[in-house]
Amino acid sequence: MADKEDKVHAGTMAALLKEKPKRGRPRRAVARQNVYVALSREQKEIMKRLAAQLPQGLVRADIPDLAITTLAVRMEALRRAVADRSREIPEGITDLDSLYLLWDLPLPLPGEARWTSLRVSPQEAIELGRVQGTLHVIFGTTRSETFSLALALLQQLLEDYPPKEEKMTLNEMRQKITGIYL
Repeated sequence: MADKEDKVHAGTMAALLKEKPKRGRPRRAVARQNVYVALSREQKEIMKRLAAQLPQGLVRADIPDLAITTLAVRMEALRRAVADRSREIPEGITDLDSLYLLWDLPLPLPGEARWTSLRVSPQEAIELGRVQGTLHVIFGTTRSETFSLALALLQQLLEDYPPKEEKMTLNEMRQKITGIYL
């Protein structure tokens, strides 16, 4: 009797469904979090174009992570450049537009933006919050404006340093971004 209780009986249907692939979004090693931002139609098109430029192994869903990584690394480089003056950004940067000009980015065009959710890794959600908090205190920027800056920086990165590798993981691309700017 004890032998019967120790065995776990799986139903026939459960056994059949065990091998069946799951529906919906593919699973990732680290669960992603939703971040809500307002993006224009042009920015969504930019994300599609950037996804086509990425090496094999990286997909459109990785664009927000890479954009946030690029922004965080560029902000860290800026912070290091003025570290001896106990500042976060140089003295001449007075608004978000001047930050765009500092990094030779085209100024964002005003357009109708719609709210959308982005799926980002937990570390990138933290980085976005950290950078957005800094920019909000200094310039009063929103999370959407911060992500737009991140997207413009990623676009510039992929134009200036197109990936030469045919296959690359997300972590390898993050390391490459860090190696370029820091």
